[in-house]
Amino acid sequence: MKTISLPGAALALLCALGPRAALADNYCRDACTATIQQGIALEGQDKYQEALEKFRAAAKADPLASLPVSMEAGLYLSLSERVPPEKAEELRGAARATANRALRLAPEDPVAQEVLRRLDDDGPSPLHAPNAQAHKLMDAAETQFMQQHYDDALRDYEAAAQADPQYSGAWVGAGDSYFARKDWANAEALFRRAVAMEPANSQGWRYLADALAMQGKREEAGKALYAAVAADPSQRPNWGKLAMARRGPPLESLGLRRGVHVTQGADGKFTVNVDKSVADDAAPPDLALRIALAASEANQRAEDKAHAKPPYDIELQAWRTAIQAVDEAQAKTGDGLRDPALRRMQAFAHDGQLEPAILLLQFRQSYRPALNAWLAAHPDGIKTFVDRYGVQP
Repeated sequence: MKTISLPGAALALLCALGPRAALADNYCRDACTATIQQGIALEGQDKYQEALEKFRAAAKADPLASLPVSMEAGLYLSLSERVPPEKAEELRGAARATANRALRLAPEDPVAQEVLRRLDDDGPSPLHAPNAQAHKLMDAAETQFMQQHYDDALRDYEAAAQADPQYSGAWVGAGDSYFARKDWANAEALFRRAVAMEPANSQGWRYLADALAMQGKREEAGKALYAAVAADPSQRPNWGKLAMARRGPPLESLGLRRGVHVTQGADGKFTVNVDKSVADDAAPPDLALRIALAASEANQRAEDKAHAKPPYDIELQAWRTAIQAVDEAQAKTGDGLRDPALRRMQAFAHDGQLEPAILLLQFRQSYRPALNAWLAAHPDGIKTFVDRYGVQP
């Protein structure tokens, strides 16, 4: 299932999306692919300036390609997590600006979208973080796996699992070693072990679906894919596999660009920021909705001095407020939204489906309590929503 060898942060970024999608020709053609790979290798060696130069060289080699630009954004994001807080904000700003520049080249660039998602995400992963020994063994296992030394990889994955018995990711890797050797049954058993340990292990569910599909267990594979989406709706590879596996019309990508974000200054005041990627070409109603969305968020956060209001509740109320404002303006002027994604959000609100639209199509980790509550109340809610609207993030 792993298809390219990428070290460090670049590996995490691209594998979260699905390498095949991230390295598609329309995001980086032959003229820049080799240089991108060199930059990724340098980043894995902590040679950040050299990696940056490679990404920029790739952009010069293929000025219309978005991936060199989005990988530069990913580098800034990675660096922001390694520097003191006073420097991190500057790097996060550079990451956002660069990701938006990539989206102007290719509005659906998955790496740029993932960078923006991570910048806006505001909660930790629900998965257990491995201890130092398990982490070291996992790095060794990944290296062996990428070199197709599957027996050695399996040995190191199992050692990582023993070093940290709560670490489900080690069993996913072990299962993948069996999968690579086409031992579907053993792969299935270990993927099941991983998701039993941590049901929120989205990758484990996705890989389980692959193992089941290879054994002709199509119905079980489909259920595993819905479980993968439920475990983490922000992981696009889950949606991509679901789109291919389900019966019915293909799933359309919502492709929503929120386009605004709220920052809090040292004085405690909140500021609405409009991303350049939407500010330059947005139709007036679209821009008005985005500004109303961010303004509502800023107002709610300013009023919530005790930080007691859940982030999901703030986001849901912000969308309701913004859509109501646009509805009222449209009733007076007849001038409606232009952006197809914003129009869909408006339609979800009119259908009373704004809650699942946000939870499934704009998920952040801080929304997890709300997601779990919604899933408990709607056990088949994801399938019902997908079948009704035929949409993915």
